[in-house]
Amino acid sequence: MDKSKTIKIKDVLAHLNSLAPVALAYQWDNCGLLVGDKESVVEHVFITLDVTPRAVDMALESGAQLILSHHPVIFQPLKNITNPLLLRLIKNDIAVISMHTNLDVVPQGVNYALAEGLGLQVMEPLSLQTGQSWHHLSVTVPPDYAQAVQEAVFAAGGGVIGAYDSCSTVHPITGSFRSGEDARPFIKGEGLQKVEELELEFMIDGAVLNAVLMAIGKAHPYQTPALYHFPVANHNPRYGLGLLCDAPEPLNMDDLMQQVRQNLHNPAPRLWTAGKDTAAPLKRIAICGGSGGSLLAAAQAQADIYISGDFSYHQMLDATIPLIDAGHYYTEYPVLRYLDAYVSGLGLKSVVMPLEAHEFSQFHRQ
Repeated sequence: MDKSKTIKIKDVLAHLNSLAPVALAYQWDNCGLLVGDKESVVEHVFITLDVTPRAVDMALESGAQLILSHHPVIFQPLKNITNPLLLRLIKNDIAVISMHTNLDVVPQGVNYALAEGLGLQVMEPLSLQTGQSWHHLSVTVPPDYAQAVQEAVFAAGGGVIGAYDSCSTVHPITGSFRSGEDARPFIKGEGLQKVEELELEFMIDGAVLNAVLMAIGKAHPYQTPALYHFPVANHNPRYGLGLLCDAPEPLNMDDLMQQVRQNLHNPAPRLWTAGKDTAAPLKRIAICGGSGGSLLAAAQAQADIYISGDFSYHQMLDATIPLIDAGHYYTEYPVLRYLDAYVSGLGLKSVVMPLEAHEFSQFHRQ
């Protein structure tokens, strides 16, 4: 992007949405622009996991007009705006964009950064569940317009399945219609008409569904295109919570604990051995940045060990595979480097809150 161009908050939003579409966030979540005016100009960005008092202090010191956070600064609906932190942001004209569960489920998001930090090779998502809707779309067209409509759908982001794009199926059909008084039919004729058409079918990511529908409307020759779409239970294999990983070389529990300490800078991770030999080699490693207790069953079914954060004591006691509780904060912090690199693509100046600067710390005896 041209670095001489004035960048507004809305430009940053659009750029970040290409990395982690807000449509992927869970319904209970709160992502996107949470404080500020999307028309405001931004030159400096402060990047942090949490919008805490110290984070706001550091954002002000850095001259930032925008804070980019992982955890939402506003999570529950507000009945008033009396929170000192929010008031301080508003008074100092600092906007806040939060990327939470949408950043959890995407490639180059929280879990990919964690895998890289631990030196692991990504194999596939641990769970394909996201907040995304996935749709089957069908539209009928005259044969001569099939290619134009297909290209319009693909250009709008439709027809993407995993690592493949431009995906569709085509069926020859016979359609029928009768023109009403206000009709402007593409195919002229009186009475009941029967025409040879093609039915085009696509899988559409809910994040681009409206754009695809608009593109069809522009490319289709009919006054009212015959189309339908409905949500399906299939999940997009590109997205998901957690990851299943392999180690590039044999690792055991002791090795992984050492990597968590050194690479994630967690001085005191917790280990549940599940009665296993800590020196035994581990083949498949499940990871989930943040709070991963909800994926414990999936990890137990597919992995030899699971690394995440916020495991309860009894979750650990009941687990049938070894668990490493590497901490919510420590397992999510690596993604800030990804966000820093992504924001720099807009030509913005950015500062990442140092890991040790957060109000949260984990005490350990040397």
